[in-house]
Amino acid sequence: MDTAPHDPVAALRKRSRILDRLLDDRGRLARWPVRRAQQLIALDHIAAQIDGSRTYTEREIGEVLEALHAFRDVARIRRELVDLDLLRRKRDGSAYWKPEPDASERA
Repeated sequence: MDTAPHDPVAALRKRSRILDRLLDDRGRLARWPVRRAQQLIALDHIAAQIDGSRTYTEREIGEVLEALHAFRDVARIRRELVDLDLLRRKRDGSAYWKPEPDASERA
């Protein structure tokens, strides 16, 4: 069992190395990673690119997501973001927005 304390600098370096392999020269996700840990990093990266100050229509969020990846699977990315609560939507899919950060995340 690993009992070493979490090193945030090492974690950031690892994340950066993973993103370097996953992103194309335009900064888009080039392919869908096989490993779940890499998928989560990619989804977090994509979510960070979405403007949290506005609400999007389904078409608008699709256009944003289309511009952030190169393998043309907007539905997968949108579904994953919603499932992970990195993106929220109206039940009918007519509006999408980023959730407000928890108070613990703002501190």
